[in-house]
Amino acid sequence: MQLSQLSTQGFRNLSSDPVSFGTGVTLITGENAQGKTNLLEAVALVCGQRSFRGAPASAMANDGERFSICASLEHRAGAERIALTWSRESGRAFYRGEKAAGFREISGICPAVFLSPEHRELVGGPPAVRRRFLDRLVLGWKPAAGDDQARYATALKERNVLLSRLRHGRAVAEGELEAWTEELCAAGSILRRHRRAALSIWEREFADLARQAGDEYATIHARYAAEGSSPDTSDDDNAVDGYKELREACERLRALEKRRGYSLAGPHRDDLVWTRRGKALSAQASAGEILRTAALAKLAEWSAVAKATEEPPLFAADDFDAGLSAGWAEELFDALPPATTVLLTTSSSAARWGRRVHGVLEVTGGAARTRGILRAVEA
Repeated sequence: MQLSQLSTQGFRNLSSDPVSFGTGVTLITGENAQGKTNLLEAVALVCGQRSFRGAPASAMANDGERFSICASLEHRAGAERIALTWSRESGRAFYRGEKAAGFREISGICPAVFLSPEHRELVGGPPAVRRRFLDRLVLGWKPAAGDDQARYATALKERNVLLSRLRHGRAVAEGELEAWTEELCAAGSILRRHRRAALSIWEREFADLARQAGDEYATIHARYAAEGSSPDTSDDDNAVDGYKELREACERLRALEKRRGYSLAGPHRDDLVWTRRGKALSAQASAGEILRTAALAKLAEWSAVAKATEEPPLFAADDFDAGLSAGWAEELFDALPPATTVLLTTSSSAARWGRRVHGVLEVTGGAARTRGILRAVEA
């Protein structure tokens, strides 16, 4: 997928002037707080993703009320124009040409992978970060699985409402909790199968990249840990009878759930466990190793999605060289995927990396200006 142009209205500090992108690697430079990250964030949103900074929509609207983002792109099916609008009154809406579209449809035609400094939490941060990574991986691998993600989210929300009522001594219609428990278990077992299937593709790509990165990375592994699963049961066994196991977990925990007022078993409690030589990676890795592992994880995500969809995703990295040694930053360039559009933001001088890129954009006060190619890209 190639992004050729982007324009915004009312989005953070960005100018409304269109920004054009060439093919290959585009370096986005500028001082801090000028809008480099905002530009990548706008690209992520119009591609059907959430803010990689975890920002709410109201914080991204410069008046707190509304914004819009439009993009022109090319993919296997031809040229497209897509748009995203958000307002406090109406929420989020996507458009494909002049017709309304869902975010899963947009995700399917605009595959994209983003790497930011926040992704170091993939290793040492809260489990919710890793669950988002897994579900983003699922959507990239199989956009239609978004319907199953939405189904589970609905079941979880409705079941939690009932459990909260019971916790506060309020009446619940007979059979209602049982019905939503059944739905949660059915949808949850499907969601877990999706996660494991996507993760198995990702694992192969990650293992190849980790071996190339050196011995300390070659021994890193990520295992899917399902909440409520028996610790001596393999992932394959869990995948075969996931519904039964989730159902048993709900029955076992139901009394405690009623006291606490929320669901305690299911994919919303699962995790991705990182280890090196059998020990927790976060307890032994340096800050640089954690950041590098996160970068390898996102590069592997790009490869997994590209192979599954046969549509090379856009790849973007925010502050790509922040916290990295000069040697690893160079290696990251060497490992960049063969995407048609690669966007890299940096606070470093354009001259430092100009020899490795195809074009340069300089962002000042929210406006992006093309600075062209500093010199030919080295072979």
